[in-house]
Amino acid sequence: MKKILKTAGIFHLLYYALIISYAGIRTTFAGFWLAAGTFFSALSVLPDKWLSRLKLPLGVGTAYFIFQELRLAGMAHAKPEPGADYVIVLGAHVKGRRPSRSLLRRIRAAAKYLKENPEAKAIGSGGQGPGEDITEAACICKTLARMGISADRLLLEEVSESTRENLLYSMILGGRKSSYVIVTNGFHLFRAMETARRLGMKRVSGLAASSEPVLLPNYYVREFFALMLYRLRAKVGRIQ
Repeated sequence: MKKILKTAGIFHLLYYALIISYAGIRTTFAGFWLAAGTFFSALSVLPDKWLSRLKLPLGVGTAYFIFQELRLAGMAHAKPEPGADYVIVLGAHVKGRRPSRSLLRRIRAAAKYLKENPEAKAIGSGGQGPGEDITEAACICKTLARMGISADRLLLEEVSESTRENLLYSMILGGRKSSYVIVTNGFHLFRAMETARRLGMKRVSGLAASSEPVLLPNYYVREFFALMLYRLRAKVGRIQ
């Protein structure tokens, strides 16, 4: 078991180094890999009698984590239903006035669907956060316009600050009885669809945009914790 923990520690630390060299030290959730690498390395030097007591909780936790990750990955290639009334493009970070790489992938996927389904309208969804000169919704719609989507097909939802608010406020714009396609990166789509169902969106399908391959492990692990937090808050009644 010590060898497994030591190997896990080394892997996490090496991946942390890869993340900051590829995307910068301020990359969201990057610090987790440094902390986890340190944690596993520290566990690997504990006495055997202590480690024997940790085998069961570590084993159960790992099995549950893998189960949830497989469910997340299962949505990563989702195909949408054709002919939707609205395409909801979920917001992501905007660098000044330009979409981040993750957001640009969402916009490109949405543009392709909109061109194939000319009756559908797009809802750019997302407010304005730190380091953003415009709202995420405005960035989405401006980029879609540059990709050839006419302005009369573009709607803005500019006040949301979370996935739940993205979907709730977009549904208010489009109406509860309309059909929707939710566009987001594949790792995020499982939680987005679960949130949509909790909000009562009956006619909804997902369109999974691609993600940065180097950052996929970071995205998926971060999404696991985001999903657990969402479910915990739903269970205690803080959200739907």
